[in-house]
Amino acid sequence: MQRLPHLVTPHAELTVLPPERAELVLDYYLRNRDHLEPWEPLRPAGFYTLTYWNHRLRDSYQQCFNGSAINLAALDGSGNMIASCNFTNIIHGVFQACYLGYSIDQRYQGKGLMQELLTSAIDYMFTDQQLHRIMASYMPRNERSGRLLEKLGFEKEGLARDYLMINGRWEDHVMTALINPASRQRK
Repeated sequence: MQRLPHLVTPHAELTVLPPERAELVLDYYLRNRDHLEPWEPLRPAGFYTLTYWNHRLRDSYQQCFNGSAINLAALDGSGNMIASCNFTNIIHGVFQACYLGYSIDQRYQGKGLMQELLTSAIDYMFTDQQLHRIMASYMPRNERSGRLLEKLGFEKEGLARDYLMINGRWEDHVMTALINPASRQRK
C-alpha cells in the first residue's frame, strides 16, 4: 500500500489532504478564484462547494493509494493551503512518468515559494516514487511559469497547438520535461 507523503520545506509542508480537510482547499480556490481563472479550465457546477471538494479529496486519496496520482497541498505554518503540486497520470513500467500541474496563492506569488515546494516534491517523485520523467506544459504567455520550469531544470520539447481548453478557449502550450538525473546515469 502507498504511504502518504509528508514533505517539509523551510516555509511550508506538503501533504495529501484527507476528505475531512476539504474546507482548506475550498478556501484556497475561493481566495484565488480571479488569480487562477486565466490559467485553468472552466470549473464544473459545484466546484466552489464543500461537497465537491470532499468528493474530490476522497478520489485524490484513492489515487494516491493506488499510485495513479499524488495531489499535494502546501500548508503554511498556520495550516492554511497556499499552493498545490499535482502529479497525475502516473505510469510505471517502461515509461515511469507523470504530468505536473501546480498553482500558488496570489499572496505568495513571486517570492520563490513555488520553486521551493516543487524542488521538494520533484525530489520525492524521483527518489521515493522512482519515476524517470516528469512532464509539464505552460501557455506561452505565462512567462512566470516558463521561467519557473526552466529554473527547475525542465527542458523545452516543443509546442502543442490548441493543446488544452483553458478558461473556455483552446490554448497552445509549451511542452517541457525533466528527466531524473539518477536514471540518466543508468543509461
